[in-house]
Formats: sequence, structure tokens, C-alpha cells
Amino acid sequence: MIMTKVKHNKLWGSAFEVEPEKAVIDFTAGRDVIGLPAVDLYLLPYDILGDKAHCVMLYKTGIISKNDAKVILKGLGEIKNLADKSKFKLDPEKEDVHTNVESWLIEKYGIEIAGKLHTARSRNDQTNLDTRLYLKDQVGNFVSQLLLLNETLLESANKYKNVLMPGFTHHQHAMVTTFGHLMLMFSSMITRDAKRFTGWFDLHNRNPLGSMVSYGTSFPINRHLTSQLLGFDGPEANSLDEITNRWEAEADLAFAIAVLMDHFSLMAETLILFCTPQFGMVKIADQYSTGSSIMPQKKNPDSLEVIKGKASVAAGLLQGLMGMGKSNFIGYNRDSQWAKYLITDLVRECILTPGIVKGVIETLIVDEVKMEEWCNKGFIGTTTLLEQIASNYNLPFRKTKIVIEKAVKYSKDRNKVTYEAVKNALDEEKIKIKITEKEVEDWQNPRIILKLTKSFGSPGIASTNESIKILKEESKELLTWINKKETNRQKAENLLNEKIAEINT
Repeated sequence: MIMTKVKHNKLWGSAFEVEPEKAVIDFTAGRDVIGLPAVDLYLLPYDILGDKAHCVMLYKTGIISKNDAKVILKGLGEIKNLADKSKFKLDPEKEDVHTNVESWLIEKYGIEIAGKLHTARSRNDQTNLDTRLYLKDQVGNFVSQLLLLNETLLESANKYKNVLMPGFTHHQHAMVTTFGHLMLMFSSMITRDAKRFTGWFDLHNRNPLGSMVSYGTSFPINRHLTSQLLGFDGPEANSLDEITNRWEAEADLAFAIAVLMDHFSLMAETLILFCTPQFGMVKIADQYSTGSSIMPQKKNPDSLEVIKGKASVAAGLLQGLMGMGKSNFIGYNRDSQWAKYLITDLVRECILTPGIVKGVIETLIVDEVKMEEWCNKGFIGTTTLLEQIASNYNLPFRKTKIVIEKAVKYSKDRNKVTYEAVKNALDEEKIKIKITEKEVEDWQNPRIILKLTKSFGSPGIASTNESIKILKEESKELLTWINKKETNRQKAENLLNEKIAEINT
């Protein structure tokens, strides 16, 4: 018997029209077969950047000579070139990224010169600075991705603003809305999330470098200069506060991520339910689904289910950071070291999520007919019927509600209140109004309900258009923030390069 060798990557997918992208597979597979990089690999580029700024400052304040600074900066440039090519390896025997960088410099250029780089600085300074620079970049990454997602959500809101769907409370049909209104809800959440990330900058775009081990230094350092070179608004005002609360900037970012992931989880759960056969209102595209190892027919919304799992992970990591801060004594405490593990784990778990959600929304298949069918079931129009009777016949709302509740009970049609049931309920409550059968029918018609719904923020067409306009303006403001942040980063980079060039002349 001849055995045929077949490359077999996964145990499902033959029934799929379109194969999921690798990013989706990686997203759903998680850490099952992929190991994690050392945390300090994330911090390596920031450690080099911080070293350069610190070296320039040491020279500018007269703490080290121009020649010393030139040699150190040359070495840091060599390390950066190696790191950019993934050729700078972290030696576990050298404990951390800071020791690896300094040891490399000392081994190549000698302790007499390279040993001066650590003057007026502690590893607290380095870790805190590296992490803060890393966090700043991640904030920018999240906001940029959320803006791209929000663009898709607003396009969908406009596309589906006339597409009726049932709104729910208590997991039951409640009132008529539109799929566009749902997309606007998602957009509102994401816009708020993006603003929460930008708010992190107001609190934490401060330079921790120079805090030393909490109590400053007698060297004549210039923290304002390093702040300019690294793009901070200024130095942290109190060195003891900065080192004691090394967990806080991480926790604030973790909170923003955890709330975002809760919103993504809400979106995921909503779409998962809508795509079940029992609802049948949407379908998740093959690109964002996975299959079963034994059930040939299955196309599962795994990308959305993974988001729900990641939301739980985010909440747990946030709680870990909060716990880290509650028992600190003043000054540095070694348990703060674990803050960088928790926040890098959290970022790694969640950073791809906005892109996945964007893809799901862009490829979503919406069954408009099925959605509208559900808008004619389960007495979904009775709230508007109640409102219109109370309004047009000048009746007390509470009394009218009693009438409609009884009409629901008396109706033989279990989807809409009948004219006869309304008449019986009015007679029972001794209310004399000349309501017509057409009014009872129209005020429960989903299309007419949509026209009657005009309150701001509602699914009414005029309100939807206004909300889209407002959210687009807020997105523009966020884009301005991103551009300003990038301009400030580039300005700081240019200034640092200028200072380095001065040393090298």
C-alpha cells in the first residue's frame, strides 16, 4: 500500500467558500502553539532611545565629556542597527534589557567610557521610562485602530439606517429600531473608548527619567531637557510619587483597554446571537469563522467568541495591576516589576481586536427581510401605539398603558394588538374616543413607527443622520489628536537627532 503524504494544517475548512486569513487564525488560536517573547524585547527600542536622550543630557550638563558622549552614542547606534535586524540578543544571565545594553557597550568600548552612561540614573529610571514610552505608543496604536473601525461603523450606520430590526430588552423583542441605529450605538461606544485613551495622555505624558530610586540625585541633571528630547509634556513633579506608583500608568491604560474589550464583548455577543438559526438576522463571513474537527457543517463565530474570552483576560489583568498598587510602601518595591509583565500581556492579547471587529463588520451579511419580519411579531409596536393614543387623544399616559396592556391580553392575534381588543379595553376603562381601525394598524406598522420616532439619538432617519454627523466630527477631533501626537513625537525625535549631530561634529 502506497501512503500519500499530505500537508494538513487544520482539521476543518473544506466546506468554506473563503479561507480565514492567517491573522484571524492566529487570533483565534491564541497561545496554543506560539510562545511568548521576553517582555524586555518590547522595551529594547525604548531603552536605546532613553539611553540616547540621557547621554545627550549628561553631556549638555557637563557631567560627561563630548568625547565620552560621542563614543556612547556611536555604540547605541550600533545596538539599534542590530536590534532593527533582530540580531541583538538578550542574554538571560544579564538579568534585563538595561544590563544587556550597558554590558554590550562596556565590553566593546570599555568601562572607563561606557561605564559613565549610568551616571545619575537607576534601573528604576530606565524601566519606568521604557515602559512609559511603550505605553505612549500603544495608546496611539489603539486610537488609530479605533478610528479606522469607527469609519467602518459610521459607513454601516448610514448604509443600514432604513433597515428595520427589532430592539431588545431582557433578551426579548421590545421596540422597533434599525440596524443602522445599532451600528451607531457601537460607534458611540468606540468613540468614547478612543477619548478614554487620549485622556491617558493628560495624566501620564510626563517624564519619569531622573527620579532615580525615588529621592533624586546630587548630579546637576536637566529633566526638562530629557522631557523635550523624548516628547513628554515635562518631568514628573515628584520623584517619590513616580517610583512608588510605578503600577499606576499601566493600570490606567489597562482600564481603558478593559472597558474597550467589554464593549467589544458586547458587540460580539450581540452578533453571535443574531447569527444563530433562532434569530437568523446576520451571517458572519467565512473569513471570520472557523469549523469543527468532527462536524462537517459547522461554521462557528470563533473570532467573536475569542473576543469575549479576551475581555475576561483584560479584566483579570487590570485587577492584578490594581492589586499591585494597594499595598506599596513609599519608595521602590520589587513587586512593581510585574507591572510591565501584566500590561504587555494585556496589550498583546487585545491590540489586534479592533482590526478583527472591523473585518467582521465590513463582511457581515445582513438579512434585511428576516429582520423586518421580526418587527411584525410579539406586539413590538404596542409602545408606539400607546404613545400615539395618549398624544393624539390627550389621555393620561398611565391610564392609556392600562388600556393597551388589556388590549394585548384580549388580542387573538399574538403579534399585533387588534382593533377589537383596543375597543374592548377602552370600553372596560370607560374611555370614549373615536379611534379608527386604520390608526390602530398604522401605529403598529414598523415603517410608520420609524417615521414617527423623532427624538434625538433615536433610530429615526433625521436623528440618525444628525448622530452620524456628530460622531464624524468627533472622529475628526480624534484624528487631529493623533496628528498632533505624531507631530510632537517627530519634533522630539528631530531635536534629539540635532543634539546627537552636534556631539558628533
